[in-house]
Amino acid sequence: MVLRSAISGSFVLFLFALAAAQESASPDVNTIVARMMATRQGNKASIHAYTVKRNYQLLDKQEQPKAQVVANITYLPPDQKQYNIESSSGGMGGKVLRDIVQKETETPKEAQRKELSPENYDFQLAGQERVNGRNCYVLAINPRREEKDLIRGKIWVDAADYRIHRIEGNTVKSPSWWIRDLHILMSFASVDGMWLHTATHAVADVRFKGKYVVETRDVEYRSATQTASKRRRNPGILAGAAINP
Repeated sequence: MVLRSAISGSFVLFLFALAAAQESASPDVNTIVARMMATRQGNKASIHAYTVKRNYQLLDKQEQPKAQVVANITYLPPDQKQYNIESSSGGMGGKVLRDIVQKETETPKEAQRKELSPENYDFQLAGQERVNGRNCYVLAINPRREEKDLIRGKIWVDAADYRIHRIEGNTVKSPSWWIRDLHILMSFASVDGMWLHTATHAVADVRFKGKYVVETRDVEYRSATQTASKRRRNPGILAGAAINP
């Protein structure tokens, strides 16, 4: 009788352990993607009008600065953007950076073609890693189309709140004849209750010139109430790889 009770108790403990293991197991990739997209929609609803001062730098293969642009970019929900160039230096390099600013303020219709969504990407669960002290699911992303605005690589999705912390990979198609390879790392962070793309590190292999680096970093935020204005579109040779998460 005692043996039977011990066996029963062990079986109950086994069931509890099994249930706990199942509860702590990672959700399937479709669930992670669905929650990530739901979180993104919730974040869009929390975004208010703001202006960010963003610093753009072009570095050569010795990591020496070749050009710099400082731009003020204004975001007006739900989908309006405008910008002005505060300062620019570096000749042709400065023009490349100004073209990138223009690309970042493109119309929503264009942005939808590069969203991190099942319409544009296949997702696979590649493991888990910690980013900035947060446990994240690592998802491999493979574009469904060969387009210059899409990236083949990985994303890091917070395992608790499903926010995207990092995107890294290579464009599946060169953004221009001048670029043979383009590798991008994008970082995200919380700013005044909003989850925003705050920094980019892009390494390009430029024909006849070698490797160049473009770095962008947000340096200042402030509230905004301006009305967005129309502007011309000029994509630029390094501007074809920004993802709209």
